[in-house]
Amino acid sequence: MDRPQSIIYCPPCNNSVPSDEELYSPTKPQHHDYTVQGHSGLPVMPKTISGNTTTTAASSSTDSYLSPQHSIDEQELCPVTGRYANIDDDYHISPNVLGKGHYGIVRECTHRATGQTLAVKSIEKSKIGRLDHLQREISLLAIVDHSSVMRMADSYEDADYVHIVTEKYAGGELFDRIVDSTNTSGCFSERDAAGVIRSLLEAVSHLHSNGIVHRDIKPENILYESQQKDAAIRLIDFGLSRTHDVKRDGMMANPVGTAYYMSPEVLKGSYDKSCDLWAVGVVAFILLCGYPPFNGNTDEDIFAATRRGHFLCAGVAWMIKSDEAMDFVTCLLRRDPRKRMNAEEALEHPWLSGMSL
Repeated sequence: MDRPQSIIYCPPCNNSVPSDEELYSPTKPQHHDYTVQGHSGLPVMPKTISGNTTTTAASSSTDSYLSPQHSIDEQELCPVTGRYANIDDDYHISPNVLGKGHYGIVRECTHRATGQTLAVKSIEKSKIGRLDHLQREISLLAIVDHSSVMRMADSYEDADYVHIVTEKYAGGELFDRIVDSTNTSGCFSERDAAGVIRSLLEAVSHLHSNGIVHRDIKPENILYESQQKDAAIRLIDFGLSRTHDVKRDGMMANPVGTAYYMSPEVLKGSYDKSCDLWAVGVVAFILLCGYPPFNGNTDEDIFAATRRGHFLCAGVAWMIKSDEAMDFVTCLLRRDPRKRMNAEEALEHPWLSGMSL
């Protein structure tokens, strides 16, 4: 299975904004890139909570420093966070690179006061035409607190860079474990697949209960905390996420995401948070058999298959899978989102409850 990537295209500036998947992992082949137009759902920038202190998100890079006596317009210089500060004051940044992307790198960093080892994603602002999505990503991460979601520790901004400091997860992507595990008999065992999906659904349930829709759930955006086989997972990449209340905002319209995981209603341009459950269904299907339910040589081929909505739990891989597993993915891959399970219903499905015994 080729590794897809999600790309946001900004018509006014003719530039794209990278996803966390690009920055948290080494350079990957460019397959099934999906161009998305339009921006929406930008919340007000909150304060970043770090430890026992609450400060407005801000920072500076290791390459530049602006002395306090200089009079500057911080909002103009630092449009993402609204405040300038020096990350070097709080963190020692290691030369150890964890991942590279088109717009920045992820390195280890150590909190000077506590000695805690974390990860910092440094994004070069000059390479990004519009900073709306970066601002939104930081603001959402600042309010999300769940054991299956990436946790942000700090965010900083200077004249050249935005730095996002998060916990360090050393177990690699779910995508890579899928590649390593897939064979003619399928991919993960049902018990292992159910463990991943249960944690993912708990994360989705938490996001949805807080009015947040992720909109880019895929194996590349799911990291393991460690290299252990049964390590916990973390959902990352909030670059396409947004707050949404269907009663207040109406249906979402911008067709954002990654081709394999986009639901029929997203392609239609009228959707709500149920699009995340479709994506979870696609991930579950892949974990069980090793290939996606809606496939194709191009994005358009994948979209056409998704719109048709026909998939088969057939072949050698599915011959040894339980009826409950097949029913689970079927209940999530319903073309009509009104008939699709929500996160709480999916967590109560007999397949998940049976695998936890």
